Amino acid sequence: MQMHECDVLVVGSGGAGLRAAVEAAEAGARVIVSTKGVPGACGTTYTAASDWMAFGAAFGHADPADSPKEHWIDIMVKGGLLCTPDLARTIAEEAPARFQELDDWGGNFDRDDSGGFRQILSDGARYPRACGRGADTGPIIVTVLMDRCREINERGPGSVQFLPNTMMVDVVTDGGRVQGAWGVSMTDDQPFGVTAPAVVLAAGGAGELYAINVFPGGATGDGYAMALRAGAPLVNFEFIQIGPSIVHPINFALSGVFWRLKPQITNVLHEEFIPRYIPEGVDMDKAIFIKGVSYPFTIRNASKWVDVAVFTEISEGRGTQHRGVYMSLVHQPDSVIEEDACVPFEHLLKSGLDLRREAIEFAPAIQHFNGGARIDEQARTAIEGLCAAGENAGGQHGADRPGGNALADAQVFGRRAGASAASFTHAADADAVTDAARSGVNELVSGSGSEDAQAIRDELAWKMWQGASVVRTEESLTMALQAAEGAQGRLADARGSLRERAELRNLALLGRCVAIPARMRDESRGTHYRADVDAVNDGNWQRQIELRLDGGEVVAEVQEPIVLPDEIAGLEARLEG
Repeated sequence: MQMHECDVLVVGSGGAGLRAAVEAAEAGARVIVSTKGVPGACGTTYTAASDWMAFGAAFGHADPADSPKEHWIDIMVKGGLLCTPDLARTIAEEAPARFQELDDWGGNFDRDDSGGFRQILSDGARYPRACGRGADTGPIIVTVLMDRCREINERGPGSVQFLPNTMMVDVVTDGGRVQGAWGVSMTDDQPFGVTAPAVVLAAGGAGELYAINVFPGGATGDGYAMALRAGAPLVNFEFIQIGPSIVHPINFALSGVFWRLKPQITNVLHEEFIPRYIPEGVDMDKAIFIKGVSYPFTIRNASKWVDVAVFTEISEGRGTQHRGVYMSLVHQPDSVIEEDACVPFEHLLKSGLDLRREAIEFAPAIQHFNGGARIDEQARTAIEGLCAAGENAGGQHGADRPGGNALADAQVFGRRAGASAASFTHAADADAVTDAARSGVNELVSGSGSEDAQAIRDELAWKMWQGASVVRTEESLTMALQAAEGAQGRLADARGSLRERAELRNLALLGRCVAIPARMRDESRGTHYRADVDAVNDGNWQRQIELRLDGGEVVAEVQEPIVLPDEIAGLEARLEG
């Protein structure tokens, strides 16, 4: 078995993973980054697309009234008061420095006429603080950080090396300390090991748990599953951001301008169906319009009925063959589309979609997991030597998050995770890693191999989208949970490569991790809509749910109520709007 050795192993090469790698290497660590794709050209930070990829940072350039404290308040309120307050404050206070850092390293982000950063208003923010460079913000961040890694390799003191096309399977611990991890090469399906006293989990979300998602390929929640099996708990895992996105022939988030241009939305029968779902007293045109500043599904305003309508039409079989519905702007003059929607118009035109001439197919797509492995303010989990950042970290987001916080979070806690990881210097045991890898491989390859692993995944993914996405009920969540438990039970007989079986194992585990707390939380809050209960933002549910593994079973524990610091006390009244 091939073995590698380093000071810090980073799992994932997106914005969070690369920022962790840079920080650890700057501290003198020898860093290895394992990534499922090609470094610098994979991961959600690089591949996600919308009309404005935002980085939320309270510079106050667009409105001097904005400040990190105001950003902190927005994080807490949009999060349904279920964020860990100190983690949310850390993002708000450090985001400006991290964005400025990226710009200094070559980001060249958009600026206004006065020389300050251009800032626009995004969902969940009371002030314009979304910075970036249109749809290119994510790729720019990745490019800047890759360049930084090369620079460090040239000058030291540490180094950053990459293991492309590899899947890490499990963190190895001994005596409560990290010893490294083992994984699988995606080129030859052979196991390998990495000996390291510290591991940073930054592998991104579990988009492929759901049939309709905008994640890049390979997003099977590996970091979450690795954390759980290593003994680190997950938190807030019932909260998932779901946003309207083009589903064919490309993935593209439909935020902002699309909804302000009065789109015509029809099902496969060419029916304008949304009026059927709008309750009495709700202005349908307003509900559609405010989707422009409420991109992810939320219970907090009338835009929720648009998402419920689209979800229900698709779920009940009135969607297209690509599981979408139609949105058309062709009734608008060409000049309006070309000017008012210039960024998405140009981007989509390059992909062969002409908004002036044809409708697009869209659906509520899984876009971001708000929960993850519980971290402290230094991005450390409960396991010595194990850190998490980006989408794999939990606690900094709650029931929802403001637009721009994902990129900000990745840089803030990516940096902190790298610094923390570099501080672990205990001697790691290569034999422990080798033994764990051999045992793990034997576990994954046992069984008859009578069922196709991909078919099991596809069945699970559709039932998760139907039962545990936009509209949730006791019945639907039970269906999703049973599907995940069924997939877990069929794992031993799954036919596929070592990697495919490892991914299926992760997805079956994470399906339970979503459905169990979602079924427990019998209220609606943020992105979690329980259509079968009346309770909304129930004060008794101002609590996080923590998940652990006990003998292979997912155990959910309701935590003590979130207590707001004195300086932001009294925010409960803001949850309704």
